[in-house]
Amino acid sequence: MKLSIAIPVYNEAHRLPAKLEPYLMWLNTNLPDYEIVLVDDGSTDGTLRYLKDLSSRNERVRFIHSPQNSGRGFGMKTGVLSATGDYILETDADLPVSPNHIIIFMKFLEENQEYDYVIGSRGHPQSTFLLKQPAIRVFAGNVFHRIFSLLFGGNYKDIMCGFKMFRRGAAHEIFKYVYDERYLAAAEIVFVGRKLGFRLKELPVAWEDDRRSKVSVLKDTLRTIFGLGQMLLRNWRRKYDKPSTTI
Repeated sequence: MKLSIAIPVYNEAHRLPAKLEPYLMWLNTNLPDYEIVLVDDGSTDGTLRYLKDLSSRNERVRFIHSPQNSGRGFGMKTGVLSATGDYILETDADLPVSPNHIIIFMKFLEENQEYDYVIGSRGHPQSTFLLKQPAIRVFAGNVFHRIFSLLFGGNYKDIMCGFKMFRRGAAHEIFKYVYDERYLAAAEIVFVGRKLGFRLKELPVAWEDDRRSKVSVLKDTLRTIFGLGQMLLRNWRRKYDKPSTTI
């Protein structure tokens, strides 16, 4: 399998079909050696019914069902660790980045063997926006990245973007050490990758913000502060360290 795409979903029956069906058509035409792993994170609407129907119609689509809602990080980790492709892309259910970037990201990794994964960056000077994020979310994101860099090092423009592609070996190694089950998992990935010695590159994307996004600035800011504290504690407890091997 050339490419795996892991997508966590929760109560997406209202928008997933309209987003995913054109995506699948593009993949079938441009990159047919793929699989999509959809992780249903305890949906209570018709999402599971749609996933069952879709997987019965398309053998390249499979789904994993969790009976209770745990969070985006849980769905992301579950999907990535079950993926089998040479390259593994994790992205959001609203598919905010054009599938054309899949080819761009794969080509970059093929031509630059020194990098282990690439992440879409809305802060990249070459990124474009089909529909921009609200100013309050942009401001909150800038503050978050400053705090993250201060606490964990690195100088990243955008580590929260839901469009990251990994070589399979790097993905499976990194995600073993991702503990946050919710929003902050996107940042924890980057910290873990850096700690384990994997190299990343931020690449520009064409981003389309979804006004129906489930992100709440106030609520998620409080969750982020708590999550960063949890990451610091895990790091202090050496939860991110590889176990030592003895001969």
